[in-house]
Amino acid sequence: MKPNDNDAPMDPLFDILVGPVKMAVLEAALNLKIADILEQGMTVQAVARALDIRTDTQALGAFLDSMTALGFLEKQSGIYRDTRFALRYLHSKSPLYMNTFISRMKGMQHKNLDRITDIVKNGPPDIKKNEVLASEVKWENAVSHLAAYQRAGMARRAADLVQALPEFKDAQTLLDLGGGPGLMGAEMVRRHPTLKGVLLDQAAIVRLAEKEIEKEGLAQRISFIPGDYNETDFGSGYDIVWASHNLYYVREPQNFYTRLRHALSNNGVVICLHEGLTFERTRPAGIVLSRLSLALEGQDVSFEQGKIAGYLKEAGFARVESRTVNLGVDEWELVTARKKV
Repeated sequence: MKPNDNDAPMDPLFDILVGPVKMAVLEAALNLKIADILEQGMTVQAVARALDIRTDTQALGAFLDSMTALGFLEKQSGIYRDTRFALRYLHSKSPLYMNTFISRMKGMQHKNLDRITDIVKNGPPDIKKNEVLASEVKWENAVSHLAAYQRAGMARRAADLVQALPEFKDAQTLLDLGGGPGLMGAEMVRRHPTLKGVLLDQAAIVRLAEKEIEKEGLAQRISFIPGDYNETDFGSGYDIVWASHNLYYVREPQNFYTRLRHALSNNGVVICLHEGLTFERTRPAGIVLSRLSLALEGQDVSFEQGKIAGYLKEAGFARVESRTVNLGVDEWELVTARKKV
């Protein structure tokens, strides 16, 4: 049977081929601190002098053109300058500088990609103790880059979701469960004049979160509970419990979610944001691909759509609802569970 070009065009191959090029340009831009140099418009020759390049500038020009193609720079009449994106995320003096975030995420998402064939044939590699996802050390090391990620927009988006709850205006207490650096919960507290927050996470992470909350000027309104959420008392009387991308390590789901229900006030609500994989764990493609490296080593922790909602129903929540939300980076499942109808 002769294939028809219209049945399966080869266009996706070109998109796949250019992916490593984009990553290489981004890394080089960060290594050379191009955004620091191009706050003001400069020619290729001026950039070469700033970088102390004493050879032909042809390669530099091609590289700057590639940065421009990616939206990192503007170019007009041979003059290059930063875009707002570069100033926000690629400039080393920006509070949202993403160098560490990119480095850490690459280390997690790309670490096994050069040996897929070997792993498929011979089985998963050994995992270093500090690379085990449930490890306290793993997340202690991640707090700094997660803080940048949350400040860069995710905290605002998360707070938008919580603020939209009908319970928000009358809420008095909020539990940020497994909140890491705590900036999502901090943004929620900031939007409500009387809301008090509690962040529960492992002790080493809480020590770092306290510093982030201090920076935000919210130390008087947010307290901390250090410990493993599988064992530590949540406290009680919460009007809202927020959990985002952190329920992977629940050891006994029925017990855990029942404890969570008991931690709520009478009119309390739990709101969870996680991936909800569909089509037999093959969609959304961005989430599946970004977690391939972890899955190759046996650390596939992603939830299928409906899994968390099922746990909450089994734990006795009166009303459980879920929907898909797009927060700019793929689609995620948002689950809300109320103690009462």
